[in-house]
Amino acid sequence: MTPNYLSQKPCKNQAMQQYLTQLLELLREAHNNRPAPLYLELPEDMECLRDVITMEKSLEEEEQTLEHILGVPQNYFPPENRLTDEQVNQLTEGILDLWHAFHYEADFRNGEFDKRQQYTKLVEKWKDHVPVFRGTTGTWHLEMYDYEMYWDEKEMRYLSDEEFDARHNF
Repeated sequence: MTPNYLSQKPCKNQAMQQYLTQLLELLREAHNNRPAPLYLELPEDMECLRDVITMEKSLEEEEQTLEHILGVPQNYFPPENRLTDEQVNQLTEGILDLWHAFHYEADFRNGEFDKRQQYTKLVEKWKDHVPVFRGTTGTWHLEMYDYEMYWDEKEMRYLSDEEFDARHNF
């Protein structure tokens, strides 16, 4: 059931801020949900490869949704149009901090999306299936863009297929 205030217009009211304070605390507490590291018994001469082997073993496991791995339901996140700019920034930082603790990184192309769009894309990814990293030093990158769209970071705009082909001599 969706809380009543999530269906209202953007608000700076106390109820929403209290909810967000609780959600941000939940995101901080979720850092403790990290999966237990894999136990690997390795010969001494392979100890230097522990991180690589641990990562490979993690990639062999069945992928799970970010929602399941992180332990925070996607529907806890209010839609961006119900939040102030400051609230969007707070939640975006909280999400990115949590992802980082679990060895996930969001890759945004420079200038392609504003903070509200970034927040929305991060929340949308909550249902994506990803590898479960257990005690590894590796990082799984989640691309937050469409490969079919050619973004020019210098000009801060999308290129047409013709412009892209001309620049790359296709």
